[in-house]
This record gives sequence, structure tokens and C-alpha cells, in this order.
Amino acid sequence: MSIVQKPNTKIDFVPKIFRSKFCDWMGLTGLMLLGAIIGLLISIFLPTIYEARSKLTTNLEVVTGTNVSEIMVDAQVDIVGTLIFHPDVVEQTIKKLETRGLTYTYSELIHKTRIERQLMSNIIKVRDHEPEKAAWIATAWAESAYERLSEAYPHALALTEAKASQMMLKSCLSDIEKQSLPFCQSLSVDEAQQIISETENIILRESPLSLGLTGELNVSQYQLAPVPEYPVAFHRPILILVGALAGLVTALVIGEIEMKESERE
Repeated sequence: MSIVQKPNTKIDFVPKIFRSKFCDWMGLTGLMLLGAIIGLLISIFLPTIYEARSKLTTNLEVVTGTNVSEIMVDAQVDIVGTLIFHPDVVEQTIKKLETRGLTYTYSELIHKTRIERQLMSNIIKVRDHEPEKAAWIATAWAESAYERLSEAYPHALALTEAKASQMMLKSCLSDIEKQSLPFCQSLSVDEAQQIISETENIILRESPLSLGLTGELNVSQYQLAPVPEYPVAFHRPILILVGALAGLVTALVIGEIEMKESERE
């Protein structure tokens, strides 16, 4: 009885790069150099982009014992990020930049700028091909937003106080338990209704001037944007390195394809 041996199906894969000749190495080097040159050309036609960051910090006073959720707190802080693009803030930013000889339209500034929320702060990110310009724009954004929101804060205080007074007066008229309070007993029905009418006028007057801020939420400070040292996109050495690596991968793929074709023949 003869013993039938099973064919050896084990395949030892050895990349061609480990069996390459001198001419193959020259081709690989040439493709890497070609990729690096392409990366260099791309970096010439695509200037580097720098990102400057300024910061706008807010304070939110939360009274303990009140029904204030985390979602409500986040919504209040998000209002500041929205107001950074308020038309008054944008107009003031444009004027500040004009003093430095920079002219931008509303859409151009919006296109350059992004807002990122970090805890109680809003980060103003501005990208430009020149790092100094990016820093100037980001700083002008923060200064303008701080000045405009600081102007709106007294109106927010008046609005908050008017709403609180109106709520208390209405409870004096409708809540039997609170009618025994000294404050409620010191007012007649006509006096309470007259003050309610006055607070309603204050609310109507101060609401648009408050820009959505409340007495609990105010902008405490802003930080100037430093001039960025390193680009965030289209950095020339990175593009050259990526091009060289792309050339290396291309050379390896071509080598493996050629080896498979020769084995089939």
C-alpha cells in the first residue's frame, strides 16, 4: 500500500521589495521623489492656513434650590455663542478691522470664523493664510462681542427684575396663601394692577435690548488671540512627506502587480 502525500498548500508570501534588484530600488526612489515634488507643487498653489483663537467667558449664577436643569444652563451659555454673530457685533468687528487696514464683508467674516463651546466659554476660531490677520480678526470678534453684550446686560437685569416683580404681583392677586404676606397686604388691587401694567411696559421695552441675556447670565471677560505659530492645513513639509509616502505605496503596489503578472506567465 502506497502512502499518498498531501500537497503542500502553504504559501510563503515575500513582498517583492525584499527581492528587489538595484534597478527596482531606483524606480522606488524615483516614485518617492516624484510624489515629494507633487506635494511641493501642491503646497505652492495651496498656501498654508493658520488658525487663531480668542475666548469669551461667561458667568451663570444658579440659585440653589431652584428647578434649573443642565439643559437650561447649556441653553443659556449657547446664547452667547449665537450672539457672537449678531449684526451689531459683526458691524463693530468690521469697523475695528478697518482701523488696521483690513476690509471684509459680513459673509467673508462668517466664512472665516467658527465658534466652539468649552464649558462656560466660547472659543472664537478664525482661519487665514496670514497668522497675524487671523489673530487680529479673532481678537476683534472677542472685543466686539464683549462690548456689545456688556451693553445689553443692564437691560437684561431690568428685564429679569420686571418679570420677577410681575410674577410676585400676579401671585398676590391670585394666590390666597400669598395674599397674607406683608408685601401683598401693602398694595391695593388697583395699585397692584397698575404696577403690573408698568412692568409689562418695561418687559416690552427691555426684551429686544437684552439680546436674550438674563440677569443670571453675563459675559465676564475675553482673552486676546495670540498669533499662531504653526499652520493647521497645507503645511509644506507635511504635504511633501505625504507625497513621498504616496510614491512609496505606489511603487510597492506596482511591484507586486508586476510580480503576479510574471508568475502567471
